Amino acid sequence: MSQEILGRLAQTYPTFVPAWVDSTTTPQIVQKVIAMTYAGWMFDRQYSEVVTQDPGTSYGRTLRNWANTLLADIIKGSVAIAEIEPNQPATAPVFYPTDVSSTREAVWANTDCNDQSLGPAKFTVDRVF
Repeated sequence: MSQEILGRLAQTYPTFVPAWVDSTTTPQIVQKVIAMTYAGWMFDRQYSEVVTQDPGTSYGRTLRNWANTLLADIIKGSVAIAEIEPNQPATAPVFYPTDVSSTREAVWANTDCNDQSLGPAKFTVDRVF
């Protein structure tokens, strides 16, 4: 059960999940999702006489639904994992206009740049209209 949850989180946090091997390294909110899923499953297993495809609105199903919602929100990024710092940009921000972006001919800062806004200036502010 914990492998399924960690597997889903590994898509969003691929560098962190392999390090979550026990209760001291796994973030608290992830432990909560795992515990809610396990408790919901155990509750339904213990208190259901007949296992059906739709056990209704049992407490166990409610717990699993809460856990799935919380897990989905973590994956979407609307719920943050407190032990992980928010994503930082990989490079410094670029501000326009720059001297290079206002040259007469298009100047590519690097070979990976496909910025179509580079090239001659579209207007100037020192002209009198």
